[in-house]
Amino acid sequence: MSSPWDDVRRESLEMPAVGFGRPARPSPLPWMLLTVSIAMTIGVLVLGRSRLEDERLRAATALKANDDVKGQLKAALDNLDKARATCSSADTTAGELQKQLLTLELANRRQQDELTRLRAAKGGKR
Repeated sequence: MSSPWDDVRRESLEMPAVGFGRPARPSPLPWMLLTVSIAMTIGVLVLGRSRLEDERLRAATALKANDDVKGQLKAALDNLDKARATCSSADTTAGELQKQLLTLELANRRQQDELTRLRAAKGGKR
């Protein structure tokens, strides 16, 4: 008489092992996902690099324009300082000329008064 365990052992020996035999074909899904992920990563890196280069170019252009504007501003400030110096010297010259004009007018009046007095004195003697 055989025990029930002998029957189980005999059946297990007769049955093929699980997974043994004809190998199952692996799914292509993981490889497809890996390929898509790598392609997307490369695409994002290329796009990021081109945007970075564009931004560097824009920054360089903006810095150059900023330097140009600074140069123009400094030149304008220098011209303004020269114009202010010219105006102040012109104001000084105009003040001196006004003084000289007043002095000459006063001298002219004195001479006119003296001439009038001399004519009156000459006309009275005759």
